[in-house]
Amino acid sequence: MKILILRLSSMGDVLLATPVLDVLKSEFPRSEIDWVINKKFEETLSTNPVIRRLLVFKDKKGLKNIRREIKRTNYDMIFDLHKNSSTRYLSHGLKNVFTYKKRVFDRFMLVHFKKAYKEIMPVTQMYFKALERAGIPTPGNYRPRFGLDKDIEVKTVENYGLHNKNYIVMIPGASYSTKMWPEDYFRQLAERIIGEKSKNRNVIIIGKGAAESKISKYIAAGSEGKITDLTDRLTLQETASVIKFADAVVTNDNGPMHMAECFGKKIVAIFGSTTEEFGFFPYSTNYRVVENRALKCRPCTHFGRKKCPKKHFGCMNGISVNDVHEALEDILES
Repeated sequence: MKILILRLSSMGDVLLATPVLDVLKSEFPRSEIDWVINKKFEETLSTNPVIRRLLVFKDKKGLKNIRREIKRTNYDMIFDLHKNSSTRYLSHGLKNVFTYKKRVFDRFMLVHFKKAYKEIMPVTQMYFKALERAGIPTPGNYRPRFGLDKDIEVKTVENYGLHNKNYIVMIPGASYSTKMWPEDYFRQLAERIIGEKSKNRNVIIIGKGAAESKISKYIAAGSEGKITDLTDRLTLQETASVIKFADAVVTNDNGPMHMAECFGKKIVAIFGSTTEEFGFFPYSTNYRVVENRALKCRPCTHFGRKKCPKKHFGCMNGISVNDVHEALEDILES
């Protein structure tokens, strides 16, 4: 049995699709499963033990080469878990292609007319619908998977002394600014966490890129070593190792949030311009979502915006440091 999965990006979406691998391998133990992915996100799956081969592309030429490879391989089943123009191109004219319902109309009605979904479904369970269309039974419970290299895990723990440290991971970045809680709020929260002397907690900040580095430096400034800024200093494997041993993770809605979900971490997730209907809450672990439910303009998008269309950014500015701190203490005690 040769099986192909099409989910090209991004990190969070790819991780949320990994339970599909476990279901397929359980149903077809001797199957060979390949996955098509954008080069930018290759590391997300490169150590997944279930995948036989990653078909990686960088541009349109790469997609053409993969299209030829798919036709040559003659897969028994293809699962399109992206369902965009690129995956339609890759699977066009082929047999046994199974897709899922992206709920595009539901999203449009929610964003533009605030018409609530009749049913809220986690994204992973939406992906499962493609399997069910192929007659494959799916579980009610699931856990995303990330293949953590044991040697890298051990080295990371040793390098940063994680084995004897109580710490909270903070992830203040996101792909869009409307998904980012204000950096000053993150700084106040971090100061409150390390200021509780009796609890002896540290804070480790992670992220990627120059913009997130600037935010992290501001949060960590003047902390006298109790806040460790590892932004832009870690590989994805090292990031996973840091997350794995955290007491809890405080994060915006981003890819690393779902990395934390892979390890069953306690998560405090701060949601701004998006809402639960889109299915991206970290459902498979112990979590608390902090959001401003009073705003009638939420959600203003299903993925994020560069700036608030109402210019008040109330969805994030309206979430206080107390709100997030209380959620963190609640989940740590649970």
